Amino acid sequence: MKVLFLTSRLPFPPIGGDKLRTFNFIRHISARHRVTIISFLQDERELKDIGPYRRYYERLITVPLPRTRSYLNCVTWLFSNEPLQIHYYRSARMREAVQAELATGYDVVFCHLIRMAQYLPEHGPARQIIDFTDAISQYHRRSREFRKDWSASAIVNAIEARRVLPFELSCMRKADVSIFISRAEIDFYGTAAAGRRLEVVTSGVDCNEIEFSTGEYDRNRIVFMGNMRTFHNTDAAVYFANEVFPIIRKSRPAATFHIVGNEPSRRVRRLHDGTHVVVTGFVDDVSEHMRNAAVLVAPMRVCAGVQTKVLEALALGVPVVATPMGATDFDANVLSVADTAEGLAAATLRMMNDDAARRERALAGRQYVERNRSRAEVLAGLDDLLADHSAPAQTSR
Repeated sequence: MKVLFLTSRLPFPPIGGDKLRTFNFIRHISARHRVTIISFLQDERELKDIGPYRRYYERLITVPLPRTRSYLNCVTWLFSNEPLQIHYYRSARMREAVQAELATGYDVVFCHLIRMAQYLPEHGPARQIIDFTDAISQYHRRSREFRKDWSASAIVNAIEARRVLPFELSCMRKADVSIFISRAEIDFYGTAAAGRRLEVVTSGVDCNEIEFSTGEYDRNRIVFMGNMRTFHNTDAAVYFANEVFPIIRKSRPAATFHIVGNEPSRRVRRLHDGTHVVVTGFVDDVSEHMRNAAVLVAPMRVCAGVQTKVLEALALGVPVVATPMGATDFDANVLSVADTAEGLAAATLRMMNDDAARRERALAGRQYVERNRSRAEVLAGLDDLLADHSAPAQTSR
């Protein structure tokens, strides 16, 4: 089967949640089918590290997209009805590239995120699959509660909160199958998505690639991990540092909070004191920063979908303390969940103070991932979706 894979960001190397999901899809599909990738490219330097990944595709077609052009698109179409992210990724060269490839004959065109759905034909012989991943409209609506300033990003969020949902629904009408990372994402749409085929393909890991941590750990070390240029990760890190961590330090003065992730925002960088709060910026291997931690925290107040950081920590055997939003789609028995600063502090302190409780939680988390989140098992459903051998259409109910 010939598969054309459309993505807005080159997924090699697979650093970050969305790139990792794209890479895992491509790796799985390419083991069974012939894959051509068409991707935007913001900088030619992105191509220098793709050598080890060439075996996962037959052809790679890249389309330049300078940031200046993307920003100009957004300004030009500021008052349209479509989401700004659609205009940001609008390109005549991309449209021509996709049309030219589809004309050579493909069985499936697989589109990652709604920003690339604008390049799918209204009708065509190829089966069309869109990976929404998250309910992005839900994310923007949640964000409005915590974004009261008049910054450019807050204004963009307010605009997207109004525009994204209608566009998402139009994409569902275009697609043969729409994929989401959890049932909670599908349920958000309710009857608005009735009659559309919505399927769950969640996140998984290969436990053979992630060594369970049984060694010594730093009982004072708390870690938060994520792409720190995003609002939801910035908000979570700042919230924990300002509201939760001071409560923890009253009981455990030697506690340290490590914020691990690339491109930390100014709000996050201001938290760094080099002693109790450490902001690392980009690191080569995030697992090494998690492995010796007493606990990983996911105090998410604004997000959508499944938190990859939680899945990776559970696989490593690092206990997780999360808000209900950060624990979405995980068994509540394998991580600690609280929705207040006091509750998060108490749960974190328990993992730091009680070695036996921490060992028990670490083992439970690893076993949960092995039994329920094997990457091979969660991606097996893709084969049926590509070939249209799965069950009849599902709706948001």
